[in-house]
Amino acid sequence: MNRIKHLAAALTALVLLLTAAPQAWAAPGDFAIVTNTSYLNMRAGPGMGYERVGSVSRNGWVEIISRTNADWYQCRDVGSGTVGYMSTGFLKEASGGGAGSTAVVNNPVPTQFLNLRVSPSYTAPVIGIFYNGTPVNVLSESGGWCYVLVNGLYGYFRIEFLSFSGGGAAGTATVYSSNGGRVNMRSGPSYTYSVLTQLSPGTVVTVLMKGAMFWQISAGGTMGFMESSFLRTGKDPSPPPSPGGSANATVKASARLNLREQASTSSRVLGQYPGGTAVQVRAQGTQWCAVTVPSTGAKGYMMTRYLTLRGMPEVPTKIVRNPSGSYVNLRSAPSKHAGGVRVRVPHNSIVTIIAPGNEWTQVQYGKTKGYMMTYFLKTF
Repeated sequence: MNRIKHLAAALTALVLLLTAAPQAWAAPGDFAIVTNTSYLNMRAGPGMGYERVGSVSRNGWVEIISRTNADWYQCRDVGSGTVGYMSTGFLKEASGGGAGSTAVVNNPVPTQFLNLRVSPSYTAPVIGIFYNGTPVNVLSESGGWCYVLVNGLYGYFRIEFLSFSGGGAAGTATVYSSNGGRVNMRSGPSYTYSVLTQLSPGTVVTVLMKGAMFWQISAGGTMGFMESSFLRTGKDPSPPPSPGGSANATVKASARLNLREQASTSSRVLGQYPGGTAVQVRAQGTQWCAVTVPSTGAKGYMMTRYLTLRGMPEVPTKIVRNPSGSYVNLRSAPSKHAGGVRVRVPHNSIVTIIAPGNEWTQVQYGKTKGYMMTYFLKTF
């Protein structure tokens, strides 16, 4: 009798397994932003009746773990790491760009057409021309070329001229770096994701989606994410200063001052400059300044105490701004992994800048010194 009961239970479980609705697991690297609401709750299960486990503010990024059904996705908050279920009606998915994606032609010059080529090469024969807004089915992507089906024709488009469903191209932007260094493009919208490539200042990229802190971009056939503070819209976001005319500091007469790659005495020396050299201070700190030397165009860092500053505050400060209105961590090192949290700094607090940086800035809050992500530091 017991064997019959066990057999019946096993058969019942098998029937339930076979008849259960399939769950669509997301591909690695599927992301979305919160939209149409000031914040969106994450719940313990796929329904309004489940317990709230967290929330994500408007434009905040989440990674899609699984597409449970048409109304609910299981997601991970890329900021806090919290996992829960979110209503799909308030999620806008980022561009995919892979097989099965849909897109429209999106040429930066609206009056110009886009060539459909017979093979993935600029020298390949053109088999059709298409204007902005033409819908496209993307069958595959490799090396910056998309194999597509458009108006009954199969061929190849460059990926940077396509706007994918979910994201939608938001125009173009130019990579900017205060110290002239290359900027990381990552596989996801957080510093925890791997670096895909590095882009030089001045590189023009296609913006696919704008979210809080990170934008999804495409450059040279690669799609990824970059912190928005390193992107500038407009023709030339950071023109080099003209010799002498834009200098706001000079090297002190008694000094022969090193220009360093980073704000550290152990960093590589890029050059040495005698007393009286004119300098353009791009970002001021009590110990280090990010500078450009107009006479050479060289960019890097100089120690503040060896500079005579003009028209700048004696103590440089910034205001802490978190888009969610919450606190910002002040860490012991410029890293989320290696740097432990020393103190949580409230939104709208004032901090003193010690050494400015691209991704991390050394600051002082009260009597506590540490590192804070530059994105959260704003000018009054």
